[in-house]
Amino acid sequence: MSDSTNEYSDVVDRRKFLTLAGASGAAALAGCGSGDGTPTDGSGSDGSDGSDGSDSSDGSDGSDGSDGSDGGSTNVVDQTHASGLQADPTNRTLNPHNTQISSEPARRLAFDRYAAYSFETQEFQLAALDEWEFDGETVTLTFREDLSWSDGSDVTTEDIDVQFQILEKIGSAIWGYVESTEVVDDYTYQLNLTGPTNPVMVKHQLGNMWIDTPAAAFEQFVDAEATEVQTWNWEDSDTEVITSGAWAYVDKNQQQWNFERNTEFHSIDNVNFSTYRFDSYQEASAPQQDFTTGGKRFDSVWSMFAAPETVNAFQDYVMEVQTIPAKWGYGMIFNHDDPIFGDRAVRQAIAHVINREELVANAGPRTKFPASVPCGIAPRDIEGWLGDAQSNFEDYGVGSTNTEEATQLLEDAGYSMQNGTWTSPDGEPISANYLTPGGWTDFTTMTETIVDRLNEFGFDLSVASRPTSDWQGAFIESNFKVGTFYWLPGQARSSFPYFPLRHQLALAALNGGHNYDAESEQTIPSMSGDGEMTISPLAKVDEIATKPTNEEAMPIVQEAAWHNNYDLPMLSLVSKFEQSWVTTDEWNVSVEEGDPARGIKWPPFWWPRQGKLSAQE
Repeated sequence: MSDSTNEYSDVVDRRKFLTLAGASGAAALAGCGSGDGTPTDGSGSDGSDGSDGSDSSDGSDGSDGSDGSDGGSTNVVDQTHASGLQADPTNRTLNPHNTQISSEPARRLAFDRYAAYSFETQEFQLAALDEWEFDGETVTLTFREDLSWSDGSDVTTEDIDVQFQILEKIGSAIWGYVESTEVVDDYTYQLNLTGPTNPVMVKHQLGNMWIDTPAAAFEQFVDAEATEVQTWNWEDSDTEVITSGAWAYVDKNQQQWNFERNTEFHSIDNVNFSTYRFDSYQEASAPQQDFTTGGKRFDSVWSMFAAPETVNAFQDYVMEVQTIPAKWGYGMIFNHDDPIFGDRAVRQAIAHVINREELVANAGPRTKFPASVPCGIAPRDIEGWLGDAQSNFEDYGVGSTNTEEATQLLEDAGYSMQNGTWTSPDGEPISANYLTPGGWTDFTTMTETIVDRLNEFGFDLSVASRPTSDWQGAFIESNFKVGTFYWLPGQARSSFPYFPLRHQLALAALNGGHNYDAESEQTIPSMSGDGEMTISPLAKVDEIATKPTNEEAMPIVQEAAWHNNYDLPMLSLVSKFEQSWVTTDEWNVSVEEGDPARGIKWPPFWWPRQGKLSAQE
């Protein structure tokens, strides 16, 4: 194993390392083998995490700016940009509310977004929004008047209203602190908050929303059951697929997902090439081999893990982008309806057995870092939010395997070792398939490490690798006992504890398929160590949203994190840095230091709309 103290740029040939390191520095390699992303609560997630401290630990977002999408070329080159997609396009959809097969990369490509957070400038860049105004318990959103759908119709607040109605129906997190909404005029929409609310939190949520719900297509679901829109495959229906971003949908098959230049997009003059295509692949080795041999099948891959020795073999024209923290990472999910894994003692024992530093060492110490305390707060933000109270929390041994503590927990709960396997009080062995996504190489490594350690301790687990959609579908349908799933919802919002804490409790990304009872009162040890405290987990997290400042929110965050640390609705294990790829043999890249575009997810999707990635003429 290589020395983890070396800088990544010292290990990877410097010609491979993009000078766009910027605020994030020579951050470690990241990723889960590219993937197709995974949907969240209907308002979006990029399927990523990690923090390098560039977004402040209190979740502040700096000020706001425009998206900088001015200028560009109108000389359109007949050229296709081929980007990698680790999925069968026919098993994905542009319907953002489909909880199982919504495609995050395709949505980012095809739709305009409200605003985008830049890790480079620590500011939001307004995109579809022209202005957002926060006045007490009211948020006024003013949208650009030049927004259009790809069929030429105007985007108006009728579309926004349908979007918010559907988000309410499916339980989006934003409705945890929005009481009602109002259409003011065609381009002005008002959010009436439930009470005093931290503006930073609202901005993070709005910054994770897209103009992706045209009334013409989605009004049919306003009065329908939530499951209807959550299972609808837009492209397979008779409803026309229209987009609001730089690219309009054309068609798709098992190998390709095709888009063409959307001439109705307000900043289309920035886009100088004709078509954009996702090329399907199954294993990360496919784009890695293409980048090594110069096969030129892929012009970009939005997220892909690659070891330094792999990167060194890539062609000179393959550019690695390392400017964006992830705020995402490897966690463990339990089915709380299962009599064994729904037992707190078993979850706590598992936490004691897993050595989080070992996971990082095995999966890539330059790309990842462990949670110092499993408590539902992003690792780099824990100290800032917990303060002196952190010493009261159980760290479960960040760099050790605590088998004695785990044994004591299980024995106290009535478990016993029978023929080398831990057995429940009812005589059932602790046995399960451990679900993990196929093709996510770093996840596979961490999964194998966990299964090995738990089996050495006396569990009977088997690695069950599934295609991404099947893996996620098993969780949604509660057809599992234990497995891995991301424990932070991703993006800069994860620096504000409300979002990751609520993600673990409600898990809207999986329709609550982990069956955690977050609404009932629980009695747990008090934070002081003297006596007990009663807490309603979801209500406590939602209380965070009512505090207008971080100082007022801090004690509430600490109580919610204390509950998470004790009851472990999910197990917070590892976070990471990001890694994205673009090629420069046929493409121009023009992103200077200080440019907000350097720090916005994801370069292959965001840069073309601003003219930062263009075809060579």
